[in-house]
Amino acid sequence: MSFRERLARRPPGYNFTIGRILAIYAGLMVTLLLAALDQTIVATALPRIVSDLGGITQYSWVFTAYMLTSTVTVPLYGKLGDVYGRKNLFLFAIVVFLIGSALCGAATDMTQLVIYRAVQGIGAGGLFPLSLAVIGNIVPPRDRGRWQGLIGAVFAASSILGPAVGGFIVDNTTWRWVFLVNLPVGAVALIVIVITMPRRAPLTEHPIDWLGAALLAAGTAALLMGLVWGGKSYPWTSTHVVGALVLAVVLIVAFALVERRAGEPILPFEILRNPIVGGSVACMALVGMAMFGTISYVPLFVQGVIGTSATSSGVVLTPLMLGAVTTSLFTGQLVSHTGRYRWNAILGPVVLTIGMLLLWRMDVHTTNGQAARNMVIAGIGIGSMMQVFVLSVQNAVARAHIGSATALTQFSRQMGATIGVTVMGAIVNHGLPSGVGGAEGVGIHRLAPAARDGLAHALHPAFLVAALVAAVVWLIAVLWVKEQPLRRSLDEVAAVDAAAGTPATAEVD
Repeated sequence: MSFRERLARRPPGYNFTIGRILAIYAGLMVTLLLAALDQTIVATALPRIVSDLGGITQYSWVFTAYMLTSTVTVPLYGKLGDVYGRKNLFLFAIVVFLIGSALCGAATDMTQLVIYRAVQGIGAGGLFPLSLAVIGNIVPPRDRGRWQGLIGAVFAASSILGPAVGGFIVDNTTWRWVFLVNLPVGAVALIVIVITMPRRAPLTEHPIDWLGAALLAAGTAALLMGLVWGGKSYPWTSTHVVGALVLAVVLIVAFALVERRAGEPILPFEILRNPIVGGSVACMALVGMAMFGTISYVPLFVQGVIGTSATSSGVVLTPLMLGAVTTSLFTGQLVSHTGRYRWNAILGPVVLTIGMLLLWRMDVHTTNGQAARNMVIAGIGIGSMMQVFVLSVQNAVARAHIGSATALTQFSRQMGATIGVTVMGAIVNHGLPSGVGGAEGVGIHRLAPAARDGLAHALHPAFLVAALVAAVVWLIAVLWVKEQPLRRSLDEVAAVDAAAGTPATAEVD
């Protein structure tokens, strides 16, 4: 069979040819790589940006503004995609992201940069959940592990490539190209998606709960602000932090009351009654806590305690990310081959717990090789779970709800990540030795022996908490994330939905 014939073949259970699916997937991968690389590239270039624009007091807001808008918009993208179709919404998200990139590249002060990063985040909030939902509409559940594993690998690989790319751009040209480089690549992704991505007629009879969406966005923003401020910009007992957290509680309670009366709530609470969905969403949040908390503090340990000089956190995290990338690709293929995913949900937390316990046991006598081994083990645990909980949720809900359900998993993951970094930061700051805080003129890899030992003791509880969180993931997976057969064809999915009285929403030409 020739290459052209292979591309023109439509596998059993699919609605599109292999060539069409690969073309759609190429557009998705390029767009997601842009969004994922953006975070790590900006982190590397930000010191140079601050030296050019000034405004070091707004340093953290370059990240916070992006995180806020990208998190609070995730549920809305999921619901709108289910109702109006994902193609136009996906194009809108890319365009907004590119507009934000262009504005960031033209910023003349830090205030402008923060505002434009918020615009970028509004676009970025739709890229990941909409991409996974598109795959859910064009690939049968049995094969989704293979495709979604590749997307997980893109995000992990970006953590390795981003710092190197950012450093190269800053060292060889202006920092503005950190943002402007998105434009030509994003334009290519737009063209591919316009040509290849399927579309469907909007379900105009479905109302959108705009009040619920506004309350959820405001409540989430207030919660994130309180967590970001606490212990950093303001003390935890300050009016700013307490006020933000109290406001978050009030708004989220109001959101819950509004959603009880909404015809179609912005978050699909009814599907959370399914134990597979509820358990998987909880696991996603906890995995986000363990994963991003670890990514935040492993570089500090390796550079500060072991004394390894690293030009970026990406260099230090390479073993962890390589373990995650390799495992994500391998387990995705294995799930598609066997049709079973529960073993991933049970084995992954065990491996992650072991990796975290090994990180917890590290001290000033740990070698670089031992640290790399421990990070590879933790990465294997993370990689085995990168796509299994999204797959279990998508396989357990009707196609009419696949966008909202997928967005819910990403929303919980991002919230978990924020809470995890905050909790670990509070733990580390509580035990941080004065020798570290006072060594502002000394590189972190040149600390005195006593300060290194103190830093190790401060970091130990954080890794232990991550190990406990991973153990809770295992418990939830054992109790609630049950095996449900992965259907082999989209026709079978449609038949099951029809039997359950759920209208089909497959995207068509």
